[in-house]
Amino acid sequence: MDAVFYWDMTYAEILAGIAAYNKKRESEMRTQSVIAFHQGNQIAFLVSQMFQSKREGLEVHEAYPGFFPDLEQKAAKEKMQQQHWQIMKARIEAYAANEAEKRKRGERRGDDAGRTANFNND
Repeated sequence: MDAVFYWDMTYAEILAGIAAYNKKRESEMRTQSVIAFHQGNQIAFLVSQMFQSKREGLEVHEAYPGFFPDLEQKAAKEKMQQQHWQIMKARIEAYAANEAEKRKRGERRGDDAGRTANFNND
């Protein structure tokens, strides 16, 4: 924006121009951070290959927190789903262990199912 145009602007137009500049600058920073991240990942991968390491790298949202909120939310959601999976696995394993213990004791599932108690021994 040139100086002549600036003096003809209203206050709202100046604020809109500043907001647009900040948005453009943030977009440029995101682009630069992605490029730097991928360069760093490539270097780290090659160095780890030299030393025969199997270390996992960072994700871009972990390397630059706050720049990519949509990726952070997606990662948090995936982590929560993974935790739900682990909880369900633990429940199934506990159920299987309980059923195995019942079988060892000689109990069978449904022995009393559909029968009424007979106290008269008829």
